Amino acid sequence: MRCAALARALKIRPLVSVRGGEGMARTVRGLGFDLTAGFDLSAIDVVIVDDPSPRHARTWLKRAKRAGATTATIHDLGVGCHDADLVVDGSVTARPLGRGAAGFRGPRFTVVDPRVLIARTARRPRRTLGRPRVLIALGGGSHVFTFVQPLVRDIARRCPGAEITVAAGFSRQPRPSLGSARWIERPHGLAPDLARSDVAVVAGGVTLYEACAVGVPIVALSVVPAQRAAIEAIAAHGAAIDCGSDACQDRTLVVDRAGEAVAMFLADWPARRHSTAAARRLIDGRGALRLASRLRALALTRRA
Repeated sequence: MRCAALARALKIRPLVSVRGGEGMARTVRGLGFDLTAGFDLSAIDVVIVDDPSPRHARTWLKRAKRAGATTATIHDLGVGCHDADLVVDGSVTARPLGRGAAGFRGPRFTVVDPRVLIARTARRPRRTLGRPRVLIALGGGSHVFTFVQPLVRDIARRCPGAEITVAAGFSRQPRPSLGSARWIERPHGLAPDLARSDVAVVAGGVTLYEACAVGVPIVALSVVPAQRAAIEAIAAHGAAIDCGSDACQDRTLVVDRAGEAVAMFLADWPARRHSTAAARRLIDGRGALRLASRLRALALTRRA
């Protein structure tokens, strides 16, 4: 999704290589990417590597440098390697760059879909709620299907009449019935849905940053341990309520905390207003555009 966001900011069709099986390949092609496992890098101006595995990242960086291409790497919390011409870590708790590395750090360079800016402008928070709107977006994996049913039940019990929608992600497995909620498919992003929501329940991935940029009250929970740091940092800024980790804690406890946080937000206009203001200050949604400008400059330099 970061690749797609950068491609939109650069106004190009993305050419990507991904790790994974045929299911992943179908998903990537469905997003409108050109997919290839290997190609001649001598015709490429800039190679962007976004991979948490240092070993796989180094392989691409070595290939790119042998071909004379300029390299850029994108990281979360410093995860990955920094051996590139440009290093980008747009996380709220960005760590210092490696020795001698040049790059951008911090939330000014968080890569989110540029269309988030349209949703940010269009959003009109509602002080008085008729039928509250709750969006649940916990990522693209199969964990969504095992976690979301009890979460929907808890929110529906605490917030009778709430309109609850759940982003289906990319998993192909059969979706369970949600009773009072409905599934939605948004392969090209959730920005419009975030703008229409009164509360968003998200995990610690890209949607967390998008929700901050749009300015929607956020209830956050991590579905993998690696998401803890980002959620804790954003919660420390008052931009989200941290409900714990489904990967490390009892699921019933996490569901209970999340449902309670959603109900609190829906009942408390000052809390919603404070949270959205903190989130919008933290992430302005222009990180991909700032990075795109620098990448264009790198491409022109390489050609010269």
